[in-house]
Amino acid sequence: MNEKWLWLPDFASDLGLWEDDLVGVAPAADHVFVPYEKMANSLDDLYGLEDMSSASTVAAWGLGAFALLKNAAHRPKRQQWVLLSPFADFCSEDSEWTTENLSFIAHQTLTAIDATVNAFFELLEDELGEWQDDWLKKAKSMDPASLRLGLDYMAKNRIDSPVKTDGDIRVLFGRLDKAILPAMTLALKDFLPQAEFKERPKAGHWPPMLLF
Repeated sequence: MNEKWLWLPDFASDLGLWEDDLVGVAPAADHVFVPYEKMANSLDDLYGLEDMSSASTVAAWGLGAFALLKNAAHRPKRQQWVLLSPFADFCSEDSEWTTENLSFIAHQTLTAIDATVNAFFELLEDELGEWQDDWLKKAKSMDPASLRLGLDYMAKNRIDSPVKTDGDIRVLFGRLDKAILPAMTLALKDFLPQAEFKERPKAGHWPPMLLF
């Protein structure tokens, strides 16, 4: 039976943009990339998604990683996790956002999707790499209701107690990440004592920079 990797995206993101690069982490495996809109409608029930329970490894980025941790009670034994730029609280004191302003921008997404996406793009536009314009174009084509679901989830949820999980967990984060600051990821150390944390000194937020 082939190894299976399932990939969960960050807010307003399409991991398929990097598919050719990302499959290189396990070339012999089957790879399943979950669309953002599909994930956004299942944030409280990720293991209800097709292929989630049967995946040998789940690689999750940003919001996807956060939601995966919130669904940890349903994690199958021996399933490995690779968490890219996860966070304990998107609206922590280390963040660019507060619960109030994130909730406000979530509300305005239905009528002003460009303003919402541009607010996040400003955090990414100076990143090393060549994917900024592709990310922006894809984000603006997404269903506004799905974008609102993701923002509401980040505004209303946090991790504030130990996450009970079985299996290996690797946490990768970039020292240059402006979207999810390293301090936001390191806050998870209190709740994931069994996980391996690794900082990428020259990486920002983009998955290929974190994995390779």
